Amino acid sequence: MKCVFDTVWLVMMAGSVLRYYWPVTVSLIAAVAVAGFCNRSRFQRWHLLIFAPLFVTFLIVVWGSIMKHDDSQGLASSWPGLVIYALLVIQLLTSIGVVFAMKGHRWFATFVVLLELWIGLACAFVSGMSVTGDWL
Repeated sequence: MKCVFDTVWLVMMAGSVLRYYWPVTVSLIAAVAVAGFCNRSRFQRWHLLIFAPLFVTFLIVVWGSIMKHDDSQGLASSWPGLVIYALLVIQLLTSIGVVFAMKGHRWFATFVVLLELWIGLACAFVSGMSVTGDWL
């Protein structure tokens, strides 16, 4: 149960990062809205593929809550941080694959993926602080 509360707390802290850098967040949301308005195609089930990078973001947050470093006296191991970097690379590769798979909707997919990468970067930032104990 503690892991669930840590995950929620990390998501709230990532939300704080997104609010702090609000010009970037608002610009990406506006770009998604404009691209969505210009892209007037019928919804198909395979369009849900566009949310695949958010699954990796979820894994980053869960990893940050599971591997949280609580010991203020000892140094944290470096390998949990490397896992977060690897998950960020996986998210980037997944995002590139999604954009290429969304033929005919690539502008919309690009802006949605950029917003998802921005959210993933904020989650990786707070999860990285969690696994290294930098907020103690």
